[in-house]
Amino acid sequence: MSTSPTVRGWCPGLHTPMEAADGWLVRVRPPLGQLTAAQAGVIADAATRLGNGRIELTSRGNLQLRGFSPDTAPRFACELRTCGLGGEDASERRRAVLVSPLAGLDPACDARTLPIARALDARLAAATHLSTLPAKFVMGVDGGGYVPAGAIRADITARAHGGRWHITCGNARAACAPDAIPGLMIRLAEAFVQVGGTARPLRRRDIGMTLFAQAGIPAEAHDDGPAPPLPPLVGALPVGCYGVTPPLGRMMAADLSQLAQGCASDGTGVLRMGPGRAIVLPGRTTAPDLGGFVTDPHDPRLRIVACIGRQGCACTEADVSADALALAADVPAGLRLHVSGCAKGCANPGRCDITLVADGTGYDLCRDARAADAPLLRGLGVAQVRALLHEGRASADTPQHQNGEKTPA
Repeated sequence: MSTSPTVRGWCPGLHTPMEAADGWLVRVRPPLGQLTAAQAGVIADAATRLGNGRIELTSRGNLQLRGFSPDTAPRFACELRTCGLGGEDASERRRAVLVSPLAGLDPACDARTLPIARALDARLAAATHLSTLPAKFVMGVDGGGYVPAGAIRADITARAHGGRWHITCGNARAACAPDAIPGLMIRLAEAFVQVGGTARPLRRRDIGMTLFAQAGIPAEAHDDGPAPPLPPLVGALPVGCYGVTPPLGRMMAADLSQLAQGCASDGTGVLRMGPGRAIVLPGRTTAPDLGGFVTDPHDPRLRIVACIGRQGCACTEADVSADALALAADVPAGLRLHVSGCAKGCANPGRCDITLVADGTGYDLCRDARAADAPLLRGLGVAQVRALLHEGRASADTPQHQNGEKTPA
């Protein structure tokens, strides 16, 4: 595996672009994961004129646009403000609220989910004293339903279960009335700032009880356990919606423009960003005619995840996107393949059934691991990986040689 690249520890924002191999990146955070068709059209048009037209969906439902310059990135931010997207810099960064894309549509999702999320978003917009929260700090409002309770993970999460609500933070939680949730979540965020927190509760769970105590909120020890698996969000959904996704979460501006036009004419005029880089189209029950999107829940491209690779990142010379797409049909159903250009694993920071990491001469292979974990096999070509997938050995025990390094038998 190649030497570990530098991890910057932050992500681009609308007002804080990040330089990449193909220009500057900017990131758009749709309020509560929702865009109107008109807003999507503005983004698509500006991405073409001011960037290189490449748009990526992030795992948190944000849109990352590529190929800007130091001059065009600020112009893009100004244009988005004219259509109601993006406030001032600090406000934009702290208004990170995750919510199910089916909230308000799914009868099994607590009906108070969206009102709570909207109230929380408004409180965060006004909370100028929280401007020092880490850039990746995120809150969640989890009403359950088709996207099951526990699937939305955040640093501070309000979660409904059995008609009751709890606020979870790290290793602790507290029961609360729905009306009190936004205020209590703000108090926990204030507590994080007051104790000088740097490691977020989502990463350092043992800070939870400390934050509840600092905020003066009685709490109990609690472990969320592993997140439940996400149900399919591509295809016809059981709540009068249809989900689509661009392959690997990447599209061109023309694809987003086409999607926005179809949503405006055949749906509710709103696009909802969801987990797994899905886009939910309310009001549609049949597949839209969109060549640039995956619309079939059984499409093998849903089994793969990959970073931009050499097309946009200086950390690798591998064309990981092309290699991932070439291997998609070979990945066994029920498994996921992560192809990463380096050990950072930007496209999938967590564990994956099978992970390939480019090492300059080929790919190192890990099982049930992160990109930074020690590989079982080294220097594999795409054809070798394909053979292992067909033999079932990329996801099964591999013989170990006397020197301790596992290689194909």
